[in-house]
Amino acid sequence: PANGTPDHDLLELYCGNGNFTIALAQNFDKCLATEISKASVAAARENCEANGVTNVELVRMSSEEFTDSLVNGTERFRLREMDLASYNFQTILVDPPRAGLDEATLQFSGTFARIVYISCNPATLARDLQVLCRT
Repeated sequence: PANGTPDHDLLELYCGNGNFTIALAQNFDKCLATEISKASVAAARENCEANGVTNVELVRMSSEEFTDSLVNGTERFRLREMDLASYNFQTILVDPPRAGLDEATLQFSGTFARIVYISCNPATLARDLQVLCRT
């Protein structure tokens, strides 16, 4: 933010060990990061603690499930104690696997004011950008 005060929240899908989460967390009021791998979520929690990052909430859940919960209101056990309505998501960070984003997550990502897309596969990045650039 221009004034140095975070005024909105970050949603990160495919957070892995939290490397991007930790580096970016200071720029946001709150961060919600999802990852499907149990070991990666544990490592991300450890990394947040080791780096003194306190504004990150981690959820072990696939992007498909999380997107479904936010878009369609589908209740999930792992989200039962979270107040998703308290988040002011304006930025989304995605770092999907080589296959790129699934269709629902792709459409959902396009609703954000700011999209950060990290890719290890130029072909799926190009495919997904064809959709995201129209939003």
